[in-house]
Amino acid sequence: MPARPTRARHGFTLIEIMAVIVIIGLALGLVLPNFAATRSGRLRDRALLIAGRLELARERAVVTGAPHRLMIDLEEGTYALDWWVTEGRGLPQSADGTAARPDPVAESSFAGNPRISLAPPTGDVRDYYPIPGKFGALARLGPDYYFQGVDTPEGWIERGSVQIVFERDGTSDYAEIVLMDVWDNAVRLQVQPLLDIVRIRDHEDS
Repeated sequence: MPARPTRARHGFTLIEIMAVIVIIGLALGLVLPNFAATRSGRLRDRALLIAGRLELARERAVVTGAPHRLMIDLEEGTYALDWWVTEGRGLPQSADGTAARPDPVAESSFAGNPRISLAPPTGDVRDYYPIPGKFGALARLGPDYYFQGVDTPEGWIERGSVQIVFERDGTSDYAEIVLMDVWDNAVRLQVQPLLDIVRIRDHEDS
């Protein structure tokens, strides 16, 4: 009798399927923590940018003798740095984001022009205007990040706008800004007046 033809084997054995599942599980175990760390790091980077604005507001308030504020739009996810001056000093910015007139704080970095006027702004009518330069431009958190809210002496605020003001001597009220992303990572920025610092902490920290 002629030999029966052997049939081609189709599919996978149970052992092969289990081996594939184990390999996929190990790969996910290595990759997912890195994704989580990357997302958390990006959120912290945005917190650092806001902390930098707050520190700059404090320093400029002392040097210029004019109150400064960080204005936060909680619903739009934007923030900007303003100072309380007369209209003549609150100059509009040009198309490239630079000031129409040199900023007295920025001038201190040039060796050829070391003198800075420390006199407070004069004039009767004042209002908040963007500070000169790129730090006065409106900044955005980005599509995957948002402000959960701000804890202020007046209470917790999660809608509308909030301002964190630094007086001309650099003092400010305590405030706590909570930032989150769409993956439920969260960080807190604490403005601590007694220590003159802005501290970034994980949301779960006390």
